[in-house]
Formats: sequence, C-alpha cells, structure tokens
Amino acid sequence: MVDETPTTDTALLTQTFEHWHAEFRALLEEHRRDIQSRLERIEKELDRKSDKDTVELMVTGVRDDLRRHADDIKCLYIGMSTKVSAETMWKVAGLVLSVGGIIAGIVSFLLNLLLKH
Repeated sequence: MVDETPTTDTALLTQTFEHWHAEFRALLEEHRRDIQSRLERIEKELDRKSDKDTVELMVTGVRDDLRRHADDIKCLYIGMSTKVSAETMWKVAGLVLSVGGIIAGIVSFLLNLLLKH
C-alpha cells in the first residue's frame, strides 16, 4: 500500500502536468496563429503601400519622360523651323542670283549688240 500511494500521486502529477502541457501548448499554438495572421495582415498592408508607392514612382517617371519628350519635340520643331527658314533663304538667294545672272547676261548681250552696230 505504501508503494501504491506514491505511484498514484506520481500518476496524478504526471497526468496534471500533461494536461497543463497540452493546455499550454494549445495556448501557444493559438497565439502563434494569431501572431501569424497579424503578420500576414501587416505584410498585405505593406504590399498595398509598397504597390501604391511603386505606382506613384512609375507615374512620376512617366510624367518626367513625357516632359522630356515634349521638350525634345519643341527643340526639334524650333530646329526644323530654323532650318526650313535657312533653307528657304538660301533658295531665295540662289533664285535671286540666278535671275540676276540671267538679267546680267541679257544686258551684256544687248550691250554687245548695241556696241557692235
């Protein structure tokens, strides 16, 4: 009988500790799941914010590119206008010189005819 009481007490203690261990493990598992779900929510929120920041950066980059392209187009337009004007002036100058040359040739021919007679 003396041996049975410590065995019964030991069994009861073992059973109590196992029960506490199971409860503690269940509590820890519940806390782990809660922490995991909080972490997932935080990660999703960060992803949304990160996506928003990424989109804002992309939009800013596209706007900058559009401004640069608009400036390039303006420069090209001004350059083309200047070039076309310069080319037109050279054509007009060439035409004036050609007409002047033709007139000079005609005057020279007429003077030659008048002087020979």
